[in-house]
Amino acid sequence: MPVMLIPKAKALLKDQYFALLHDDNAYTQKVATVKHIISWCEHEYIEPGRWLIMDKRYRFQRGAIEAIRQAYIMSMSEDIFDEFSDDTHQSAAQKSADEKQAKIKPTHHLILCALMQPSVLAAFHAVFYPSQQVNIELDIQTLDVSDYDALLMVENRDSFNDWHLFSQQVDFALQKVLVIYRGDSHYSVAANNLLTHWCANSQIKPAIYFGDFDLMGLRIAVSSGCTHLLLPEMSALEHNLVPQHYPDAQEKVLGGLTTDCPKRWQALLHLMRDKRAGLRQQKMYHLPLMLY
Repeated sequence: MPVMLIPKAKALLKDQYFALLHDDNAYTQKVATVKHIISWCEHEYIEPGRWLIMDKRYRFQRGAIEAIRQAYIMSMSEDIFDEFSDDTHQSAAQKSADEKQAKIKPTHHLILCALMQPSVLAAFHAVFYPSQQVNIELDIQTLDVSDYDALLMVENRDSFNDWHLFSQQVDFALQKVLVIYRGDSHYSVAANNLLTHWCANSQIKPAIYFGDFDLMGLRIAVSSGCTHLLLPEMSALEHNLVPQHYPDAQEKVLGGLTTDCPKRWQALLHLMRDKRAGLRQQKMYHLPLMLY
């Protein structure tokens, strides 16, 4: 079975090929990747270049990279110079045996949305089981958000799953709101893209962030352009702060927040900074929630 070059190796060979076109003295210090390429070349009887400083600097030969390229086409039916930045797994599979080189992942256009409409819950119950909330994937490429009055992004997955509980703690009426999970490795790309689109095209509609009451949660809300925070009322925050929820590692963002934090959130920033305490979402059950 032919041995495949790792994506980093193919990227380095392409980079070095064009670097050598402009400078015959170009070299690389990516030692681990070089050793992987050398090992692959031994099976193909190709000498890719030489060490300028053993295990520190390596210079490839353009002719050798061309030989590697041709050998790879013959053995793997793939051009190591192929680009995959605009490919999905499906389109990448037409160019390579390793479709996972595609930069567009299967969930890059999908958000996770929480639904609590009675008709949705009834239909779900009829097919599966009774539930107070149904989470579904929606395609942001086809989703029309113009009919929604607000976008609400929930930071943590467990809290997102319990939005039907948190929604009962809100002291104001949320009309037609699109509730989405901020995302992890699966949903974050689409969620961030949707939030960016919302903030750019729905200036008068709220973009609400419901997350941990800590420096990082506030940093995310500020940098993403959210218009509102959903958090416990100030008195509830003051009486429920947890010192362990203000990790020292987050203080690196305090300086930037001091400059960037909107005036409407300054009191929240000062509270967590002065008390050196925060409150994670998982401690917000049963606390009255309000918009800031």
